[in-house]
Amino acid sequence: MKQNKRWSAFLVASTILSISLVGCNQAQNGEQEEVKAPVVTAAVPEESIYNNAYEQYNNLTDLGVIINAPKEEDFSQLNKLDEYDYDKSANENMLIIPKYNGTKITVSSVEYTGERYITKDVLYSVDSTPEGYGLLLKANRPEGMAQIGVYVTYKEKTAEYIIKPENGKDGSTENAYLKIETEDESSDDGDVIVPEQDANTYLKGLNCFNRYEIDIDQDGKNESIEVYCQGTVDENGQYLLDDGQNWALILRKDGEIYPLFEKSYIQFGGLEYTVYEDYEDYGRTHIMVSYNTGAAMIYYDCTYDEESGYIRRESVYEANNINKLQEWSYKNCD
Repeated sequence: MKQNKRWSAFLVASTILSISLVGCNQAQNGEQEEVKAPVVTAAVPEESIYNNAYEQYNNLTDLGVIINAPKEEDFSQLNKLDEYDYDKSANENMLIIPKYNGTKITVSSVEYTGERYITKDVLYSVDSTPEGYGLLLKANRPEGMAQIGVYVTYKEKTAEYIIKPENGKDGSTENAYLKIETEDESSDDGDVIVPEQDANTYLKGLNCFNRYEIDIDQDGKNESIEVYCQGTVDENGQYLLDDGQNWALILRKDGEIYPLFEKSYIQFGGLEYTVYEDYEDYGRTHIMVSYNTGAAMIYYDCTYDEESGYIRRESVYEANNINKLQEWSYKNCD
């Protein structure tokens, strides 16, 4: 047994010595090959989803960047530059660079509803941006209400940038990132409507088109739902309207005014409401507010909020930038 162990040890030592001698001979003969670590390469698609022109901004949660008052170096990384002159006499420029190739960029006119801006007409659109793309938008920031907005869409995610005075009336040198709304930010749990502070002048210049009384908070006293408009009513009860006018829909409660839909200029449309009791919601009274124009529809559900003592409004449905083909109501039938 001892001889076997000695023989095994001798074989191992001989093998190690042989390998060492071979290595030495190769080193002496200059035939030793350099040992290199294997290079691991990842499969790279022929076309990257990322726009190289966006690399230096590197904001992971956004869909792109808007560079206000761009300089010459801001254009150096672009392979493709489109230009859209919203206002040919404007002295302000904005450079829009999407984060992803294949992005859709739209410049649309917008209208303020009293609480938000909604899109109206598409003024300029790029369906799928190529590598190294940028869009130079020529437009001055308005002194009053915004007129246009930029919308960037990639894989059903959309970010908007409304060009308004708050972004910098005289122009801004800061970059504005096109932020993606998270699920928490985009979820609508409803807004609490508080009384209008300037109640004495809020309805100035408007005429009452409709009034309906209902006890919305079930305290034994009626509240009043009222619709106001700049239009007039003739002796036959017919509404006389222009192509556009200011509208307001309020709830008058305890001597205070709650704007169920803020006073807004509405073109080719108006405000309507429906009051109903929901028997599956303990008989709660609901006021369904309808904002209707030729290019948009918005519906809000308004209820009394016992916790705050105010009115809660939730968005039910919204469609912007549409073209109505037909609108029919049995109410209009003779």
